[in-house]
Amino acid sequence: MDSYYDDGGCCIVHPDSTDLILTGGKGPITQTNWSFVVSYSRNGGRNWTRCNLSGSSSGWCYALAVAPSATSTIYAGGQASGAAAVYRSTDFGSSWTKTATAPTDTVFSLEVHPTDAARVVAGTPDGAFLTTNSGETWTNLHGGNLRVVRQYPGGPDTLLAGGAAGVSISTDAGSSWNSMNAGLDGRVVNALEFISHGGPYLIAGTVGGSCYAWQFEAGIAERPATGDGRRRTAALEAWPNPFVSYCRVLGHERDEFRIFDHSGRQVGTAMGDHIGAGLAAGVYFVRGIGSAASPVRIIKTR
Repeated sequence: MDSYYDDGGCCIVHPDSTDLILTGGKGPITQTNWSFVVSYSRNGGRNWTRCNLSGSSSGWCYALAVAPSATSTIYAGGQASGAAAVYRSTDFGSSWTKTATAPTDTVFSLEVHPTDAARVVAGTPDGAFLTTNSGETWTNLHGGNLRVVRQYPGGPDTLLAGGAAGVSISTDAGSSWNSMNAGLDGRVVNALEFISHGGPYLIAGTVGGSCYAWQFEAGIAERPATGDGRRRTAALEAWPNPFVSYCRVLGHERDEFRIFDHSGRQVGTAMGDHIGAGLAAGVYFVRGIGSAASPVRIIKTR
């Protein structure tokens, strides 16, 4: 949905009310100068108010994001006067202030931390950038040519990035990244969105191809228990998705685990009830406690 004229760079429905809709894009100052514009409707799209954020300077808004913990706060990102630009509203989009600084290239996506309205991740052609102070400063987390960054639902320290090199994942708030490209056929990724369909699915929109889906719990198969004596194992494997190896020590009131992240990299072991202890914040796959037949489940550590 476009508000009117040539907005249409992005569109969101506010989580508090379906009557509040915001669009971002460009709007005409003259026929040769297009400005950074955010428009909003408070009555489900029947009427619109335009906010020209870049004044007489050219620009384009590509991204809008509401802060889940302070829903009156909304961020808008894009470019103005040929440079990256981020704007912030604290009154549901009625008025806007340009942040003190911005990432080093055009902002194509924004993600706001679910419990901290000042913590925002931006996806740009220069990589992923993080601010922890509402745009006063930004830190580069990922040097790739990106179009989009998304947070794993319920696990904001797990980030997914899409761009020229496909999809990559970080389980430590952007400190390190691993490729997650199995099945993408070398496609450039321009869009990432999570949906729930019997478990978390990541949908990737690609250039010159179709949409691709990554099911985080897909491809997991259990092998029959093997071994002799008191130690028998029932192993779970998944490729290219992450996997968990499970071992039940017979005759003892404990379970042993090997824990792997989304890239298939082993990140730790656990016994008994101490699953996740000592792990960095993120999302991991583990085996349910108590029975080799219990399903694989996800744990989130903070």
